[in-house]
Amino acid sequence: MVAFPLAKLAALAIRQVSKPLANRLKTKAKSSLFFRTYICMPPAQLYHWVEVNVKMRLLNLGKPSEVPKLNEAMAIELGADLLGEATIFMIAVFTITAEYIRSSRNEKAKLAATEQRFKTLENDVEELRFVVEKQSAELLHLTRMYHAIDEKTTTKKK
Repeated sequence: MVAFPLAKLAALAIRQVSKPLANRLKTKAKSSLFFRTYICMPPAQLYHWVEVNVKMRLLNLGKPSEVPKLNEAMAIELGADLLGEATIFMIAVFTITAEYIRSSRNEKAKLAATEQRFKTLENDVEELRFVVEKQSAELLHLTRMYHAIDEKTTTKKK
């Protein structure tokens, strides 16, 4: 019972930590040549290209002949934002997955406990059935013995 509120609290803490982590990644991405060149700019350019194409088609303006690339500063900014949002999204996915796995384990444990309880009850019922059959046989035997004794005593009295 205590684990449930702690798990919720941990998930909330992870989500709160993910925002500053994403912001730190964004600043690191802007200052690092490797991040700028290979991590930020390509997804930003691709995102820009897809966005322009989708907007043009939604507005019924046709397919653009050529989508101009973003300048380096805008691409770095957009790429850093995408990286930050992706980080927050991945942390949220991880948190939800962990919560699902935890609740699934709890559900399996409850199911196993219920199944064990039913098996125990079935065994108890089977034992009671055996005891009842044994007592019925003993009662039948005692009834026969009583009648046999009663018959002997009534025949002797006559």
